[in-house]
Amino acid sequence: MQRISAYERFRARLLSGELKPGQFVTQRELAHLAGVPLGAAREAIQQLEHDRLLKVYPQRGIQVADVTVGALRDAFEYREILETYAIRQFAGRVSDAALDALERGTRGVLARAANGITRAVQNEAVEIDWRMHDQIVDSLGNEIVSRNYRVNAARIRLMRVDNRLSPDRLSAALSEHLEVLEALRARDADRAVDRLRAHLAVARQRALDGR
Repeated sequence: MQRISAYERFRARLLSGELKPGQFVTQRELAHLAGVPLGAAREAIQQLEHDRLLKVYPQRGIQVADVTVGALRDAFEYREILETYAIRQFAGRVSDAALDALERGTRGVLARAANGITRAVQNEAVEIDWRMHDQIVDSLGNEIVSRNYRVNAARIRLMRVDNRLSPDRLSAALSEHLEVLEALRARDADRAVDRLRAHLAVARQRALDGR
């Protein structure tokens, strides 16, 4: 088992909602949950602690990152700074084909949501939501920035406890994405920044309100 594979397995479990912020677990419990040997688990746990997704306390166990108002504010501020910078570059670089794919995916989820918002639709909405944001940041072509952005995104998703978009928010959030995509298609960087900033402001407030 490669360390990176164990790390990704652990992170997926953390983001699945199976482990709650502030919860204490043992190395053995984490290894069993992720389906990896203890040796691979120890290395992955070190990386997850470095990413501040876990905290290791000698003699007490391992604590999943806890939720604090300050941590959420910091995570969203970092996200806004980075994404509003990146989207200006993205507006000039993204292909029409890439925008078409994002729009098709977004409209597809909205169409399925109109027939009933199931857990599967909620999970799908989260994935298409983050896909757009990931692509915006990745357009910078900077591996360090992309990795740090994803670590910060993982903190936000973990701190929100339930990573699914709520039924009342799902359609609104994806409609906001369509507004961002419309501005990008027009190559209007200023409008794209404005629409993105408004979208992130709603997400931040709902996270701080625990919704």
